[in-house]
Amino acid sequence: MTSLHLNPAEALRDPDTAMAPDPRTGVFAGQAAQSLAAHHADIATVQISPAVPEPIAIQFETARNLYLYAWHVYRFYMVAATQALTTLEFGLREHLPLRLPEPYQWAKQKQPMLAGMLRYAIDQGLIRNDSFRRWHHAAEQRARERRSLEAVQTMIDQGLERMETDDDAPVEVAPQDQQWDLVSILSNSLPSLRNELAHGSPMLTRQVRGTLELVAEILSQLYQDRPATGSEKSGSSAG
Repeated sequence: MTSLHLNPAEALRDPDTAMAPDPRTGVFAGQAAQSLAAHHADIATVQISPAVPEPIAIQFETARNLYLYAWHVYRFYMVAATQALTTLEFGLREHLPLRLPEPYQWAKQKQPMLAGMLRYAIDQGLIRNDSFRRWHHAAEQRARERRSLEAVQTMIDQGLERMETDDDAPVEVAPQDQQWDLVSILSNSLPSLRNELAHGSPMLTRQVRGTLELVAEILSQLYQDRPATGSEKSGSSAG
């Protein structure tokens, strides 16, 4: 029996409505509801490298399926994010040494935590800014903004009233456009999000595709053309 205080969208589905879209699916001002096919196409583009070991890849596929089924049950978005971050921790633990030096892992910790493993992998160069799609996009955007400002300055310096520019022309990315230290942000934000979700949270948003994409890119960096270390070398697996 459904609790009286629960909205039907939050309650256990019955067989007749189990495969219906969640009432909140595609609810945006002025936008049509997203079809299941479009939702599937969106998550299908988020993939990990074939080099990621199968036990870890299976856990990531679980996160993708949860994202897919969130079309039917809206709260699965948060479960998908939680699963993705759990997979990230699993992937790091399988690839890194069994024990990390301080301060990545304190003496009293039986095993390293997500935050420590992320920082260690970053400091070891296993996770790099230039391996993230969004980092390159941000650098290109900064380069375009810089080019626009330089054009304005040229007009001022030469006393021009107008100047023809092509905003769509390829832009040359310079070192000053690449100053965003994305990995430092992720070393704090991903463990924080993981802890909030794992310990219970009322958070509800469909904006979790970016989290899955970040996890996919980190796992792909860890395992792409790199030798196995730590527990992966020891032959452990997720059964």
